[in-house]
Amino acid sequence: MKLINIINNYSAEGENPQFYLKADTALLRNNDAFYIPNGMGRIVARPHIVLKNARLAKCLSERFASRCIDGVMAGVTFTAADKLAKAKEAGLPWDEAVGFDHSSALSLDMLPRDAMLEGAVFYVNDVERARLSISDMRFSPDRVISYLSECMTLRIGDLIYLGSKDEFEVVAGDNFKVVVAGKVLLNFDIK
Repeated sequence: MKLINIINNYSAEGENPQFYLKADTALLRNNDAFYIPNGMGRIVARPHIVLKNARLAKCLSERFASRCIDGVMAGVTFTAADKLAKAKEAGLPWDEAVGFDHSSALSLDMLPRDAMLEGAVFYVNDVERARLSISDMRFSPDRVISYLSECMTLRIGDLIYLGSKDEFEVVAGDNFKVVVAGKVLLNFDIK
């Protein structure tokens, strides 16, 4: 299983979706608490709408891409912001800053594909902090899937984090919640 993170869905960078990959050890499941890792510096979080891939796909046209979406999930990615800035400045890989264990929270439940049309809401301590909408994204989910399938073979179970325009400081004691189509899909604590 691949974790694929789109990074330019809310920016003008690049003509196509840009992405990076994470190992499956980055998954944080079961609404388990996220423990801020020691020695990583400042950690930031980004909420995401996540697509779960349902089919083997290679060089798929946009027209058929919707067939690959098994369902919609909620996610939050964690990044070591200072390490990422240093890696970018030095032209080094981002892996250490973005791919550490449990750096990608994922909901247990999955909703039907159409649920993504209603968007997602991200809460910190029950205060709304961000709204994610498919219509605000630069690349539609179908465009993202089609493009990714040109770059690599998509397999059943691959997870596509569609990106986020907002990032939030991670503070011990906070509670993160992501609601998609009116249903709480993620609800976990920061420790």
